[in-house]
Amino acid sequence: MAVQLAADERPSQEVLGVHRSWLRTKVAESKTRMASKVTERAKSLIPMQRDGETDACMVCGRTMRPAGAVRGEGRVCSPACARQWAEGLS
Repeated sequence: MAVQLAADERPSQEVLGVHRSWLRTKVAESKTRMASKVTERAKSLIPMQRDGETDACMVCGRTMRPAGAVRGEGRVCSPACARQWAEGLS
């Protein structure tokens, strides 16, 4: 006669084909791979700073992040500096 288990007496861990530790390893590898891809993409978007060159506001002298299109003279850091520079022209 076959032994029948009640509904609440089922074995807690049947062989389902994939072990939890293997899944954890795969998830960790996937996260690491994705993090390195994101880091690589972020680093590629950062503009390269040329040696010795820094962009500065022409009114107050504040150091600014380099811009891809405009470099050097003729940059202002804020609308207030732009107004002050425009008033100086008149």
